[in-house]
Amino acid sequence: MAPSPDTVDFAVGALVQACGRGRTALLCEPTLEGVLSSVGIAYLAHADEQRVRLACSSYAQLHLGENTVGPFATDERMLALADRVWRGLGSSVAKGCPNARKGRCSGRCEGACVTKIAYACAADEPSMPEAVHRYARLAFNVGSAIATMTSHPAVAELDGLARLVLNECERTRQFVRFSRLADGSYLASFKPKANTIPFVAAHFARRMGAERFCLVDPVHCMAALHEAEGKRCHVVRLDQALANGLAARDDFSSDERYVRAMWKRLYDSLTLDGREKADRGYDLRASWMPKRFWEDLVELDPRSDNPGAHVPERYRGTIGAPRDRVTGHLSRQLP
Repeated sequence: MAPSPDTVDFAVGALVQACGRGRTALLCEPTLEGVLSSVGIAYLAHADEQRVRLACSSYAQLHLGENTVGPFATDERMLALADRVWRGLGSSVAKGCPNARKGRCSGRCEGACVTKIAYACAADEPSMPEAVHRYARLAFNVGSAIATMTSHPAVAELDGLARLVLNECERTRQFVRFSRLADGSYLASFKPKANTIPFVAAHFARRMGAERFCLVDPVHCMAALHEAEGKRCHVVRLDQALANGLAARDDFSSDERYVRAMWKRLYDSLTLDGREKADRGYDLRASWMPKRFWEDLVELDPRSDNPGAHVPERYRGTIGAPRDRVTGHLSRQLP
């Protein structure tokens, strides 16, 4: 059914009625647009922050005697409301901001107080919508002073969510492994604990240059698609079946198995002693390289031990340029 053109008006009216009956949980999608539009609905309804809280629509746990409202369709008016809240937060926080006075803020405080809301909204924590809601309320009330209120509970909680997502972004950049497909493009599947693809897509576009690639996150149903010709990188939302299908693709190029074996052999030759399960170094290794990523790492995949019968032409021990001698040396170490 198509969303009603009066979704915002209907949502505001429904929240007003629910708050009149008692404490209310406003259900929303756990996305930046979904959370900010719900913050806007709460403001338009003049809802007391003690009587309304935001909760994820997919896994909300209601309090005893709590009413529920939503979730509402994310139509054009909802998106416009989310943008209005985002701009309002930027204007409120930028007033008196030292960065704004020095010309480094662009009226949006993009370096700190507002931008970290986008990072926090990518977290998988059930408390995320309400944490953003409380932070937004505080930001509208105190303006740029929020930059100095690091010990305030609302600020501290949002900062914790933003740090969590930033850590997952760093791990995504570290542990994504691309494989070459038969059509010449590259594919990588990664399963972070936050929706990191929108934040790291530009990094991989720069790293891969003119190569075509697809980086897919089947947990959050997100993908980054990079086109070789136009050098454009698109971040798209997928349905679950398509995301799982992309992540499971194994139509690799004829050279890929051999290249994987080379990479694993190099990794094994550089591995330090004491990293097996019975050794003390195992816990340290699992800390710096979390085990939840191991299934997608070529160097830790037992299947990479087998280089296959096909040996790529460029790795057949030619002895021309120095680069050829290096690759030839590596190839002679393989079965």
